[in-house]
Amino acid sequence: MTAAELSARFDLICDKVGSPYFTDAEKNNFFNTAQLSIVDEVLFPSKKQDRKDVDALDFSREDAFQQGIGTLLRTISVTGVTGGVTTVTFASLNTILTTGSTAVYKIVNFMVQSATGSTDYVSAKRVRTIKSAANIYGNLRTFNTATSNSNRNAIYTVSSYPSGTTGTTSLGQIEFFPATTVTGSSFLVEAIVFPRSISVTAPIVNPEIDAMFHNELLFRALQLAGISIRENELYQSSNLEQAKEQ
Repeated sequence: MTAAELSARFDLICDKVGSPYFTDAEKNNFFNTAQLSIVDEVLFPSKKQDRKDVDALDFSREDAFQQGIGTLLRTISVTGVTGGVTTVTFASLNTILTTGSTAVYKIVNFMVQSATGSTDYVSAKRVRTIKSAANIYGNLRTFNTATSNSNRNAIYTVSSYPSGTTGTTSLGQIEFFPATTVTGSSFLVEAIVFPRSISVTAPIVNPEIDAMFHNELLFRALQLAGISIRENELYQSSNLEQAKEQ
């Protein structure tokens, strides 16, 4: 659905349950809140799901990720730096993003060269806290032999995420260990960027997530509207549909 179609169906459903119409600015707010909640659910499944479905890259949900929000995936090349525990800020990632991309929202994967200076990359292991994990990993034999082994066993964490909706407020950073020691080498960061803000007024901006989620987007926006206006019929019907999905 286009933004105009979303707006028209939103108005139609609200009219059928006797609810007042909302302003375009209010509808934009509902649609964008709903869009981001869908992205979150694809990346981080509900706690109610089976544990085998918790991994954001689980094969059972690969299609939902690739087709549903694949347009939001960016691979960012970061020039290598030296040192022990090293950081890459979200500000630097946002600067590297090509024109037309929005700010980084969530980190999907962090890759390092399989060997220092190599053109092959391997995924680093994500850990809860980098400093305590680095003390443990740094003492392992694989980190004290060849540099290639060190790279293949690299670890990383996201110490904090941006708090603003555009990724510019309270910028966070990625911490990783060990750092490369060769000038000019690089890391690859796979990240999901913020979807463009939906707008039902000029300039029109359509949903950036795949059409497979558009009905869900509309439903969630209606839920937000129903909670706001406390319309019993809409609120009850929304809860009924939500219960069917669980």
